[in-house]
Amino acid sequence: MISLILTILYLAKDTIHRWFTRASSPLARVLVVFFLSLCALCFLGSYVISAKAIRDKIRSRGGDLVAAFLMLPEKGKSVCLPTRQEAEKWLGADSVLVIPAGNAKVGELRHVPIVTYDFRRAGQFMPLLAPGGGPTLLCPAESAIFPQGPVDVKINGLDEGITAMVRYLPAEHLLMRLMENGVLLVQPETVEQFSPDFSSRYLRMLLQVRDLQGADSLHRVVRYINTLKKLEGIEGSVSSAAALLEEMDIILGNQNQCRATFCLGIVFIVGVLLTALAGMEYRQNEFIYTLMKSFGIHPLLLVGNFIIENLVLVAASFAAAIAVFMKAQKIIVAQFKLGQYSLTLEEIMPEIQLISFTLLFCVLISSIPIVVAANRQIGRVLK
Repeated sequence: MISLILTILYLAKDTIHRWFTRASSPLARVLVVFFLSLCALCFLGSYVISAKAIRDKIRSRGGDLVAAFLMLPEKGKSVCLPTRQEAEKWLGADSVLVIPAGNAKVGELRHVPIVTYDFRRAGQFMPLLAPGGGPTLLCPAESAIFPQGPVDVKINGLDEGITAMVRYLPAEHLLMRLMENGVLLVQPETVEQFSPDFSSRYLRMLLQVRDLQGADSLHRVVRYINTLKKLEGIEGSVSSAAALLEEMDIILGNQNQCRATFCLGIVFIVGVLLTALAGMEYRQNEFIYTLMKSFGIHPLLLVGNFIIENLVLVAASFAAAIAVFMKAQKIIVAQFKLGQYSLTLEEIMPEIQLISFTLLFCVLISSIPIVVAANRQIGRVLK
């Protein structure tokens, strides 16, 4: 055990001594791995940012939404529609479902739809209603067409008007994304007072996928609604941006091929460099290492010494490249003209892992000549 420890300490001392006496060898490995890793992070990071920018643009334009207009076969027929909690659990999507109940006129020219909701979704809509549960005119906060407070509303088909309370909602609120110009929300038990021709046969549903990863996320929701329509005998239409996301998935698939090709280039360059330097340094010290083998030192220790040496140099260089990239990524990303985006360590982690496995493969490949040389017969070296 003591001889093993002393052997390891000697090999470590010999490695450090070689670093100081022939600094060009470790310096070449460090610089090549550092700059190649930094270039790889910039190259692969630009793909991640471009995908992130595309997803954000698609999401801002409703690409994460699935809209359904449904018509029940009979008025008042009970159907098994998912609640908000069920949609979240089964589909990973937030949802809103409203029942159109006519139209109303606010002011001279402003027309807004009237909607109510299913009793099972009362918990979603009750907080939006005015105090006391009266009619509420919900408007996007960004437009602010009507001042908050009471406003007179004229219901189509009624002679007398009503007073509704104006409330603002953020434009990204799911109800505002369904009803962009505002909506008059009334309780189910009072809807017939405001809409004599009310029919509960028509439903409008909007689902927003929370974690949009591609077209499959939308296809899952569309398939669920289509299956529900078939089982419940519901007619209607379902629309989504799945076709657009499929095109994006194809583009990202092509990017993966570019990433693989780029990593193969890194494997070739770093692998050749490490193999050449490791073989050269072993040959320069082959006589001493062979003497150690004649004293009973196992060749695996000699091979392991070079592998650990390369691992330390490569890991330090790669860590430095990651640190520089994270600090200077805004300057680097600006050269690709992708907008004001930045990556967190978690977002770039798949690329870091990909480069890490590539460099580890290079280190293992570079040990092959050492394995061959370390197993040469002692007599052929010491003759």
